[in-house]
Amino acid sequence: MKKIHVITAVVASIALITVGFLGARLLEKEDDIKVSASSIEEKLSKCSDLTTARLDYRGMIRYEDGDIQYINKKSFSMIYDAHIKAGIDLSQARAAVNGKKITVTIPRPEIQDIVVDPDSLEFYDEKLALFNWTKKEDTAKAMKAAKEDADKKAAQTELIKQASEQARTVITTLLAPVAEESSEEYIFEIIEQ
Repeated sequence: MKKIHVITAVVASIALITVGFLGARLLEKEDDIKVSASSIEEKLSKCSDLTTARLDYRGMIRYEDGDIQYINKKSFSMIYDAHIKAGIDLSQARAAVNGKKITVTIPRPEIQDIVVDPDSLEFYDEKLALFNWTKKEDTAKAMKAAKEDADKKAAQTELIKQASEQARTVITTLLAPVAEESSEEYIFEIIEQ
């Protein structure tokens, strides 16, 4: 009976040592994860349109329509609020892995959306015409003019530069866990096309 206990203890000890050795080998292989360009591109494309900067703008435009004063010429000034968003389309990002360097090429940031808040419209200095007084049509044209004005003002600001800097920060933060899963230390380089 004692012999059976000794044999069982030896077999159990050998089994435990074998399981420990195989478990260590499996964990060792798990640490050796390789980062690939396709896995990085897949992770980035899931984000798609990435808005990285926003500008709240208060503008004023002057609107005129018609030629003859009091007959068909009308005009007004309008103050409006606009919300302008800039960012990049990450589905166009491309990645390359060369040794320990991960290079991500992204498109240049661009204005993604301009929204003129219709509740913010304030009209001043209105001059109406006898034969040209369609208020609804005037408001639609004024909204379009406000959007064009906001687009011009956005081009004069640092909005695109800010969007570029924020995109770099977001992409580096997004890819950090990918690099951490690997046993190697990677260096990130982000290039704008």
